[in-house]
Amino acid sequence: MKRFLLTSFALAALSGCAEPRQVISDLPSPVMHTYAVKRAPALEAPSPAAPVKRELPIGPKTIVVDPGHGGKDPGTQGVSVLAEKEFNLLLAAELSRALTRRGAKVVPTRTTDKFVTLEHRALIARRSRADLFVSIHADWIRKRHSTGATLYIARSPSSKSIRAADCIAAAFRSSGIKCNGIRRRDFRVLVEHPQPAVLIECGYMSNWADARRLNSPAYRTRLVEAITDGVATHFTR
Repeated sequence: MKRFLLTSFALAALSGCAEPRQVISDLPSPVMHTYAVKRAPALEAPSPAAPVKRELPIGPKTIVVDPGHGGKDPGTQGVSVLAEKEFNLLLAAELSRALTRRGAKVVPTRTTDKFVTLEHRALIARRSRADLFVSIHADWIRKRHSTGATLYIARSPSSKSIRAADCIAAAFRSSGIKCNGIRRRDFRVLVEHPQPAVLIECGYMSNWADARRLNSPAYRTRLVEAITDGVATHFTR
């Protein structure tokens, strides 16, 4: 029996079971990291592209652009910073460039601050055999509440003058420019030559709101684009 106990003890020692295994309890507990999952931003639907404005060509037409007044004749000024002769020249220069880009041949009655008689302006229209004569002006009236652009043709106008004025008036309205319509007056630049002709009073320098607009380059560009669109529509009908 004694021999059996010794043998059992030796076997136990050899098998590693003589002493209980040590439990290591001082190891740090595993740290569980949590990660916030970022959601991909929702894709915004692309905004629709603004429609490209189609510019109607004018073609090989001769257009006389007439900046009213000039030199010793300043025209009106009212409450405007620019005198009318200055405004007319600025707008006419930009209008000439816009018409040229659309294929027209532009003949100006003046390109600097000089005085040109009404007779000479009409002579330029006759000699150039203009397909259209466009005279640029700004208005003045005692009633300071009056605003907007006004178009003039002769009292007995040609059908082409009527159509050109109609097209420019429509272009003003579609551009959001107030238009007082078409009136008939026998201004000398309209009646002293046989060419189709329109005189445009672009706004009232006697009105504070109109004067601010007429002095704004951005608004002058709007006027030019509308006049050019109207002229192009007139020639492409």
